[in-house]
Amino acid sequence: MVFLYINNFIKAIIILFISLNITNVYANNIKNSAVVFMYHKFGISKYPTTSVKIEQFIDHIDEFTKEKYNIRSLDFIVDTIINDGQLPKNTIGISIDDADKSFMISAWPIFKENNIPVTLFVNTSTIVENNKNYLNWDEIRNLKKEGVVIGAHSHTHDHMPNLSSEEIIEEIETSNKIFLRELGEIPSLFAYPYGEAHDKIIDVLKQYKFKVAFGQHSGVINETSNLYYLPRFSLNEKYSEIDRVKFAASAQGLGVYDFIPSNPTLNENPPYIGFSLLDQNLAVSLDCFVFDSNGQVEKELFKFNERIEVRLSRKLSKGRSRINCTAKDKNGNWRWFGHQFYL
Repeated sequence: MVFLYINNFIKAIIILFISLNITNVYANNIKNSAVVFMYHKFGISKYPTTSVKIEQFIDHIDEFTKEKYNIRSLDFIVDTIINDGQLPKNTIGISIDDADKSFMISAWPIFKENNIPVTLFVNTSTIVENNKNYLNWDEIRNLKKEGVVIGAHSHTHDHMPNLSSEEIIEEIETSNKIFLRELGEIPSLFAYPYGEAHDKIIDVLKQYKFKVAFGQHSGVINETSNLYYLPRFSLNEKYSEIDRVKFAASAQGLGVYDFIPSNPTLNENPPYIGFSLLDQNLAVSLDCFVFDSNGQVEKELFKFNERIEVRLSRKLSKGRSRINCTAKDKNGNWRWFGHQFYL
């Protein structure tokens, strides 16, 4: 235990030294923020963890279409970030995972009526198998003609960090070949099944020229975000209350950089968590919360100017866990950063 403490102390000193001597390539604050929401199913009450009630969905649309929000396609959002452009205030993006048939039946007509751009992430094995609960290729082609952007979501929807590099390549190549055959093109956007990422998956996505990749962790996209692990706010029956949606939709990016551990799949447990803030004034009000399958994990938060260190009181449980960090800026805006870990 003493050795672990000393080891962590040495790490903290090293990180502090690096943070004090690093040349920051960013400005001292962010200029862009975008909130992307993620849906799966609509009105399918037997799956409350992945479905929203139709009345909840209608409430969301009523909120999103208010004048204060600017709804943009995911392509527009990421291209603006990549090209150092300027997003409008309160930019929102909408994504759907898995190509459940309820999207076409219950949600797309409402999205279309309100001119809301949508990206649909498709795992190709479900479509090939003609599962009656999911869209078929004719339906996907028709949605694409009507303006839905199609993104990739692997082939088998497996837990990809558990696969070998060769198996990951097979997943991507199989999916790409099917997209090319059925749609005439390969998507440039990717979403990780279950939001689970690993450096070896990211390497393959870069090799196959995917522009960005999305997780399933809460947070706000900004110019310091990892383009191959972008956050999205997941919406389901439990987490679709309109107050939560309003809060998320109005949040701004925290401006986090040099986040460690850099690999979303952990090699060390408990992980040594650290990051820097573009605006070190946000450190005053900053707080972080860590959750795994056993609930909230107690932590200590250490602040060294712009460098932040989070020490956990115990190991994280196997599977998915998350850290969410928020701060309130001088203008009263909430800043939000999130990250998902996998064991």
